[in-house]
Amino acid sequence: MSTDAPGRTARVVTTLVGVLLAAATTVRADRPTLELEAVPASARLGDRVRVLATARGGEDLLWGELAVGVEPDGPWEIVSPPTAVAGARPPVWELVLAPMRLGELPLPPITVTARGADGATADAGCETPPVVTVVSTLAPDEESPAPAPLRDPIGVRGVPWEWILPAALLLLPVVAAGAWWWRARLRPAASERPPLAPLPELEATLAELDGRIGRDPADGVCDRLAAALRRYLERRTGEPAAEMTSFELRLLARRRGWPETSQRLVQQIMGVADGVRFSRRPAAEEELRRAVRMAGEAARSVEAFFEPAAGDERAVGGDG
Repeated sequence: MSTDAPGRTARVVTTLVGVLLAAATTVRADRPTLELEAVPASARLGDRVRVLATARGGEDLLWGELAVGVEPDGPWEIVSPPTAVAGARPPVWELVLAPMRLGELPLPPITVTARGADGATADAGCETPPVVTVVSTLAPDEESPAPAPLRDPIGVRGVPWEWILPAALLLLPVVAAGAWWWRARLRPAASERPPLAPLPELEATLAELDGRIGRDPADGVCDRLAAALRRYLERRTGEPAAEMTSFELRLLARRRGWPETSQRLVQQIMGVADGVRFSRRPAAEEELRRAVRMAGEAARSVEAFFEPAAGDERAVGGDG
């Protein structure tokens, strides 16, 4: 019996070693990990590198979100964040990176949290991440020791043809406006219409206003009527009538010694305009037409005052 003892001991040791190796293999197989693949394995500075991350370690695990350890001003930039590939079993994530330095660059740390059926969690990563060979974008005979990194825009080389059409559509209105302005600037001065005299200008505006009554709101008609009368008085007298109130216009008429007819007409016109604009008083179409006619009569009365018959020295001329 003593002669068989060494053999039995060897068999027991061999069995225990086999059990331990099997257990270690099982534990290693069940430990969650990530398998990374970089396409292409060789790229130029700023190119896009597609990365596939495949989960390994068990079918009963719940996987979280993929985390990418990219540092500011580091060797990698994220072009497209990780997205899960639909329907992939085991889970697969896809992301796009861009190398920002030259040389042999291992992929940045990429991890994911896995939760088992017992509720325990573990962080899974890739022990040996793939290495991407990054070369310069310059030609071999133009190689420089420290080429400037292509950070913005990432991956753009040569002429950005996809930007030309949108840029042209944006610039077209600007070019058209510039051409119109240049053409108007070069137009001969002789072709420009000379400004109308104060009275003809007022009469043209009054004729237009008469045609707008009934189609435009009453307050809009009164705004233009009051503005047209003030512009006429300002051009004809040289006084800042455009900035005067209705009361100041009446004082101007008295100070200049206008006929009573002129003063009364100006007061009536501004009374209608101010009542509609500021007091929200309704005005019939006939009342508005009468105010427009009175504006013409007031202007002609002022013209007669500034240009009296020969030998009449009562009036003092204006700037018209």
